Amino acid sequence: MDVETTHGLTTALVTVDEALTFSPHDGLDVVRVVDPPAAAWPALQRAGFAVHPSWVTWIAPVGASEESYLSRLSGKERRSVRAGQRFVASEGIALKVASPLDEASFDAFLTLYDAQISSMRHGVPYARMERSEILAAGADYFAVLAYSSSALQGACVCRLRRDISTVVIRFASTAPSSRQQRLVRAMYMQVFQTAREMGFNDISLGSDPALYGHMAKPGLFAFKSALRFTPVPARFLGTMDDPDEATKVLRLDALTDPSLLLSYQLEGVEVITQHTPLRADLITDTAVDPAQYDAPFLTDVGVHLLG
Repeated sequence: MDVETTHGLTTALVTVDEALTFSPHDGLDVVRVVDPPAAAWPALQRAGFAVHPSWVTWIAPVGASEESYLSRLSGKERRSVRAGQRFVASEGIALKVASPLDEASFDAFLTLYDAQISSMRHGVPYARMERSEILAAGADYFAVLAYSSSALQGACVCRLRRDISTVVIRFASTAPSSRQQRLVRAMYMQVFQTAREMGFNDISLGSDPALYGHMAKPGLFAFKSALRFTPVPARFLGTMDDPDEATKVLRLDALTDPSLLLSYQLEGVEVITQHTPLRADLITDTAVDPAQYDAPFLTDVGVHLLG
């Protein structure tokens, strides 16, 4: 057994045999098997482990028009998108596209991004860390910048994946004073329109760990699914090459309550593919309503009460 601590989360990395006889140790938050063989899936599930992709990438079709995309949303979410667009118009916010991405536009985005990351409990400044690489590949990026007068209120930085005809929204950030969710939705609609004009088929809303409650939160899962993006194991899209995992959450000291684990629905499945169905399990110390996390792509939403 190996033990690692990453951004406050302590994980025991074990073999299948160790997992099946595992007794919790003080100080551990999660126990995990990396790349479990298919023959071990049933036993691991009986022992309380969920088999899941390490990372998921969120994908949605661009659609022929904005109306065709919005028609896929719930009435509530459609109204939220329209409210965001009205907010931008009423505040005199201009949405500008910087294509290809230039240094001035990216550094303007970083002023918002750095402030946002510094306010997060476990924020990792990936965009700042990758500045040189992103600017060197500026022809494969564009940004949507939201300006009010001369002040930047928000920005999305997007990568062009021509190999899979996908625009990837890699980073998005807003000023604390802006109506954040409204502005983000308006910027996303501009990304969709730019992707249509460029002839791309899909939009990706980036990649997240399958366990929501540590680096990414369950609210992010709910936000992306409400926009009718669908999560796909990231390794099938070449965005991450991490193998599948089997995970059991032992406690929530370093996680949110609830946390959400997105995993495979394995009944009748022998080989995992891009189309293997997914389920979600809410992990909590208290009662929680699973309905708020339901989504069209899920086969079920369960609740796992710790303790």
